[in-house]
Amino acid sequence: MASPEPKGLVPFTRECLEVMEQHSAKKPSEEDKDLKPNCDLEVGKELPFVYGNLPQAMVSEPLEDVDPYYTNKRTFIVLNKKRTIFRFSATWCTLSPFNSIRRATIKILVHPFFRLFILVSVLTDCIFMSMTDLPKWGPALQNTLLGIYTFEILVKLIARGIWAGPFYFFGDSWNWLDFSVTLFEHISRYSPLNFISVFRIMRNLRILKIIPLNQGLKSFAAILIRCLKKLTVVIILTLFFLSVFSLIGMGLFMGNLKHKCLRWPQENETDMLNNRTGNPYYIRETENFYYLEGERYALLCGNRSDASQCPEGYVCVKAGVNPDDGFTNFDSFGWALLALFRLMTQDYPEALYHQILYASGKVYMIFFVMISFWFAFYMASLFLGLLAISYEEEKQTAAEKATIDQEFQKSLSELQEEKITAETKTIQIEMKKRPSTSMITSLDALDDATISHKEELKKSRQRCPFCWYRFAKTFLIWDCSPCWLKLKQFVHRIIMDPFIDLFLTICIILNINFLALEHYPMSLETSNILSIGNVVFIGIFTTEMIFKIIAMHPYGYFQVGWNIYDSLIVFHGLAELYLTNFHGLVILRSFRVLRIFRLGRYWPTFKILMLTLCNSIVALKDLVLLLFTFIFFSAVVGLNLYGSNYKKYVCNINEDCQLPHWHMHDFFHSFLNVFRILCGEWIETLWDCFKVAGQFSCIPFYLMVILIGKLLVSNPCFKTFLENLCIVVWHFHNVDL
Repeated sequence: MASPEPKGLVPFTRECLEVMEQHSAKKPSEEDKDLKPNCDLEVGKELPFVYGNLPQAMVSEPLEDVDPYYTNKRTFIVLNKKRTIFRFSATWCTLSPFNSIRRATIKILVHPFFRLFILVSVLTDCIFMSMTDLPKWGPALQNTLLGIYTFEILVKLIARGIWAGPFYFFGDSWNWLDFSVTLFEHISRYSPLNFISVFRIMRNLRILKIIPLNQGLKSFAAILIRCLKKLTVVIILTLFFLSVFSLIGMGLFMGNLKHKCLRWPQENETDMLNNRTGNPYYIRETENFYYLEGERYALLCGNRSDASQCPEGYVCVKAGVNPDDGFTNFDSFGWALLALFRLMTQDYPEALYHQILYASGKVYMIFFVMISFWFAFYMASLFLGLLAISYEEEKQTAAEKATIDQEFQKSLSELQEEKITAETKTIQIEMKKRPSTSMITSLDALDDATISHKEELKKSRQRCPFCWYRFAKTFLIWDCSPCWLKLKQFVHRIIMDPFIDLFLTICIILNINFLALEHYPMSLETSNILSIGNVVFIGIFTTEMIFKIIAMHPYGYFQVGWNIYDSLIVFHGLAELYLTNFHGLVILRSFRVLRIFRLGRYWPTFKILMLTLCNSIVALKDLVLLLFTFIFFSAVVGLNLYGSNYKKYVCNINEDCQLPHWHMHDFFHSFLNVFRILCGEWIETLWDCFKVAGQFSCIPFYLMVILIGKLLVSNPCFKTFLENLCIVVWHFHNVDL
């Protein structure tokens, strides 16, 4: 890395561009080859304050690149009001940095309002994508949004240039996505050909535009994409083993799931049966099959001794269709592959186990044990393990960059302090050379300036105005008389005793037990006992609060966060006593459960656990937002692909021609359906999708949701959460030792 000494911000001029071109024409030296980009000066980060204040004249104006790595790369930077770094190329397929049109587009692009305006437009578009029936002014709004996206692309093209290199428009894959979607939207709207269905699907990709507009989402998306590249070998290996076991399953079970118990016709029934079916050897009529009570599908059977046997009067024949409306079978490679993928993801596997064991025999349980061990345990663990390793490597790389950034910032700060100290010493030396009177006066002025600067800094860090501190110290600190101070010391000695803390902990635990004893219906005696216990606990907690206020003064009491929480619990309990008889305020009873968290004050390990869980939630905020974005995108795609089909072919999935609980006719149910797929239950909804939309349309959508949403996005969420729990367990172990 280059020397941490920062150079000041310098406007980018034609002379600077000529110097860059001269340097780039020369052969790079060894020092230039060893240079690496400064992580603290990357695009999107805030310029460190050690580079000095940003003059208003330099805001949104081209400046010389402060990173030594880009000295010969013919680039310049632009800073907005928030000191955010934007880097542009000065040459190749673009207008000159000194062109007035390009300068204007750069000012628009780097302005914080522009990004906010695009984000609001995308969110508005997402809301309208989730609607099945648009209002009358919906098409006009869609045209307006299309105009906004087109304007954004034009601004980026002019500001960055038409090229595929770094810092150009087509150098960013997200810009490729925006350009493709916008171009296709224009073609589908103004072309004479009918592209309505394809247009609606392509337009849904606009939802993914939320990702590059948020730096955290963009970083996590880049990490997951890099992890996916590292998992290519594992994915190919998994597909290979799935194909091998699918071929084995075809050889073992092909046609077996059509074995059913057929009623063997008696002598007086032969003619009727033949006339009804038209074929005495292959019978499809369901009323001739044997059904168990309450079952939808006919009983499967087999011709082996260890397979399921038919009852008396029935014979096992290959007839009818396969189970689950013909979607569960090993009759072809595609269906066998789907069945094996279902076993790998462990979605309703026991039903498939029973079907095969009934139709082929119990000995084939060995096959399913092998499948479960190899895929559900070994291959899945291998996939998740490599995903966790790849994810951890990316995090370590980011952490190393952050460490370098911290060291760089620290060195810059030390350098700045050294400069200030040197300047101060220089001033003092110059003052000592002057006459004594002026020297004393100047030194006093310098000391006064330093003291006043520290006081201003201290005041700036205060959370409230100074008048509120005066009010609090005057009215909230009770030290009026010696008798009161003696009472305060006595109460302080009592309430701060460790046995009092133990007593309060026992009371909290007993209160939790009383809350757990509530049930429905309760006898009058039990209800009275629980009510009396609630009043007693509220009285104990109220007494504790009053004693602590006396011992610590109101000012000192409310300086502690746990005391504020305790006071809220007490006020809630008192309000509940007076308002519980009012209609509609019974909901206050549900807030009693908040008393459980008071254990965090007296139980250190419980407090550490809560803090760790809160930290894990904070660490997961970007990843959870990315997961929600993917679920929303998948729900909208499912709505546009299959929503109308569920209504049109509803009779194929329901005998009463009513929509089932799980469908994609509206956004709400489509969202729930996608969430159910991510939870691991997808095969039954896939069968319904087959009936209304066809196999070739549903399988790609379900594979996308399962592979990307469940394996690639959900698992890092749980991994990060488990990492924090492991930290807690490690801390508990050290505490016990």
